[in-house]
Amino acid sequence: MNNPSKIVIDALEEMISTRSHDESKIALYFDQSYEQVVNGECLDYRSFIQHIAVLKEHISRIELSILKIVSEGDTVFTHHTANVVKPDGTESQFEVFARFTLCAGKIVRCEELTRMISGASSDRDLGSRY
Repeated sequence: MNNPSKIVIDALEEMISTRSHDESKIALYFDQSYEQVVNGECLDYRSFIQHIAVLKEHISRIELSILKIVSEGDTVFTHHTANVVKPDGTESQFEVFARFTLCAGKIVRCEELTRMISGASSDRDLGSRY
């Protein structure tokens, strides 16, 4: 697992597309020093784990589509969409621009802009809710 783009794609698939919440799998991709900034909201590693748990608890399915990915050294940029389906069948769609920084094969930082394309206004914070 030394290709930064593959690490990021695998991490996104694991965190977003799988139903189970497994902290040991999070630790495979994300360093304990991980920081994420989403639309100005800062999450540390523990907050990120809570964020993933909240997503898994309140969402039935998320379909991830990587539209573009570019990497240079240990920096990976993605442009992707996430289509969210909640247990009541309602849906939301998000567009995400993210810059991931890796160190020693793990993600240490993500700076992200998330824009809701469609859905309930109460879901607008799904990119950073914990």
